[in-house]
Amino acid sequence: MKLQAAAVFSSDMVLQRETAVPVWGAAVPGAAVTVRLTPGGLSARTVADADGHWMLTLSPQPAGGPFTMVLQSGADTQTFTGVYFGEVWLAGGQSNMELPLSGSRDGETVLAACHDELLHFYETPKVTTTAAAEAAPSRWQIVGPETAANLSAVAYYAARELAHALHVHVGILECFWGGTYAHCWLPREQLATFPEGRRRLAWYDARVGDKTDEAFEAECAAYQAEVDSWNARIAARRAVEPDVSWTVLNEECGLYPWPPPAGRTGFQRPGNLYESMLRRVCPYALRGFWYYQGEQDEEWPRDYETELTCLVRRWRADWQDADARLPFLLVQLPMYATGAGENSWPILRDAQAAVARREPNAGLVVLADLGEADNIHPVDKAPVGRRLALLTLETAYGRPVAGHAPQLAGATRQGEKAILRFAHVAGGLKLAGEPSGLELAGTDGNFVPAQAYAVGDTVTLHSPKVPHPAFVRYAWYNFGPARLYGGTGLPAVPFGATPLISV
Repeated sequence: MKLQAAAVFSSDMVLQRETAVPVWGAAVPGAAVTVRLTPGGLSARTVADADGHWMLTLSPQPAGGPFTMVLQSGADTQTFTGVYFGEVWLAGGQSNMELPLSGSRDGETVLAACHDELLHFYETPKVTTTAAAEAAPSRWQIVGPETAANLSAVAYYAARELAHALHVHVGILECFWGGTYAHCWLPREQLATFPEGRRRLAWYDARVGDKTDEAFEAECAAYQAEVDSWNARIAARRAVEPDVSWTVLNEECGLYPWPPPAGRTGFQRPGNLYESMLRRVCPYALRGFWYYQGEQDEEWPRDYETELTCLVRRWRADWQDADARLPFLLVQLPMYATGAGENSWPILRDAQAAVARREPNAGLVVLADLGEADNIHPVDKAPVGRRLALLTLETAYGRPVAGHAPQLAGATRQGEKAILRFAHVAGGLKLAGEPSGLELAGTDGNFVPAQAYAVGDTVTLHSPKVPHPAFVRYAWYNFGPARLYGGTGLPAVPFGATPLISV
């Protein structure tokens, strides 16, 4: 067995500064393995186990580089150049995290000018089996016009802000796949331990039934042909009218073929991508996690909070992060008009907000004022990345940038008025117009838009239609206005029906 580092290690990589850095791979069973970095002489040594697996740990280092990393075992060597110590963030989730820089708003223009020696990225190969993962080539790359076309736009904008605020190299560890459920990123054995997970296992296994791998592959070939035909129709229509709306495209070209076939090696199968993708890069040393996912789980929005909670905790456990020192920052879903149910998306947003509040060292990037009514993949990713960078700078690095969005902290009733108090207002709340998205209801639970004005950290609401208000909510719909902001321009966190307390 030849000496080989794990696929996530290559030239041009970024290693996490100021923390112990595990390095692992394969070698002859029982053989000694040494890893050295030059200049500086940093080194570590271990012995491969009976199966040829080895892992060692490099001691914490400050930001710096470039270094050369040399792995040696007997006469075998492997060398990586252009290695830096800096900041590493894992960008996970589904299609809105995956949406590439070239496909985002002004993407081609940004791509042409994106060369940045401080930015590096690694794209975990999209494979559905561990055998395919072992064979899939991959490597770290420096961001530039020739490399970054498929780089996550959200992660690019966030990492660019970090690199130039911190003056260090930043590595993006991409691990995502469009159209995936939360259950794709959890192990099957864990899904079997709680009701929501067992429902996902039963649902997918019923779709597969007794289907053979050969039958699944035939279905996949036919499905890909259907997708290719749809893409061709879209491209032809856009050639005639580049700015044509998705409403028109869907009417004239048909909806995107969905769902994909189900099979034992399908990418939506519970647990598959956890094993074939996430485990490929674990436990690469990180500063924290960026996670943008949930659209696909609109089919079962009330199960999502439990699944997302399990995901956050499992990923932290896999990175041996029992004390939650690694920030887990969630990107909340934006507005979208055609969800699976009337309230499917606000329920998902509420689940994301609940997990961000409850889990230690977690945070929420709010996109309530963004989104496209007829496009589940809104292309304006720059504000998403900037908000993610602000939250990251405050949460992980203690920068005074007011990166947290305003969040409801109390709701009281004074006569015919409701008084709402918010935390994280960053100098004061602002309303950007009417309707604001704030609504009142009496004890009958029938909500109506409320008139509102903001002063400092409070918003006062009233409505002549609700003389005795009992409940308040904000931006509680799949698609609609959300016009309450903090002093730094971050939108407030949406919330569902909240009882008013009499004072």
